[in-house]
Amino acid sequence: MDDYPFLIEAIATTLERLRTDAGLSKRKLAAMSGIDRVYLLQVEQGKYRPTINFFFLLAKALGISATDLVNEVERTQRALCLEDQKK
Repeated sequence: MDDYPFLIEAIATTLERLRTDAGLSKRKLAAMSGIDRVYLLQVEQGKYRPTINFFFLLAKALGISATDLVNEVERTQRALCLEDQKK
């Protein structure tokens, strides 16, 4: 059983939203963060669970704290769970 339902989807959704809100392409964010572009793409597509290092690198590139990034993911995850419960 998954203790954190919708976590991968929440990470992907949050990442895409923050990246587009910042006006960054995947290529630009990858370059700014030092994260491999293909890995970034696959995380944003929900294919991989990122490492803690990923969160720190990404947060720095986005100009936010890793804590804020994780909080954003958690808010999205809770919203997805609530949507699912209403179905």
